[in-house]
Amino acid sequence: MSQEFSKDFEKFQVKIHKFVLETNFASKASEYKESFNKMASVAPDDMKHYIQQSPDFLQARNESLSLMEKIVELHMQLEDIFKMDESALYIKSKGDLASIDKEIALHVKESARLIHQFEKVSEIGRKAIEKVDNPFFAQASS
Repeated sequence: MSQEFSKDFEKFQVKIHKFVLETNFASKASEYKESFNKMASVAPDDMKHYIQQSPDFLQARNESLSLMEKIVELHMQLEDIFKMDESALYIKSKGDLASIDKEIALHVKESARLIHQFEKVSEIGRKAIEKVDNPFFAQASS
């Protein structure tokens, strides 16, 4: 391992620490894991009423669960990178921290895209639930 990499690693660690603090990364990652676990633990019987009444609900639920799973995976991959010590990061990056910066940027960008998509799909699911629960909508669709 070169001295240059060691110096760059120190700067990299500072940058990562700043990113984690400024974005509240640990809290967000935990929030996404918790959301995914809650979503995944809902039994089909608990959703039966909505599934029977609204195909949009089932599609939105399945898509939002899949999106949240991908968001959690990306955050876990980022956490793994952030926790690496100098030698592990040297091996992963083959001595090129710029490649790790690029990987982090791609993960962050993809995660932001998925979160935005998740919010849209979740809104569709909420509207489907609202329609099923609203007696006026239910009467109109009968």
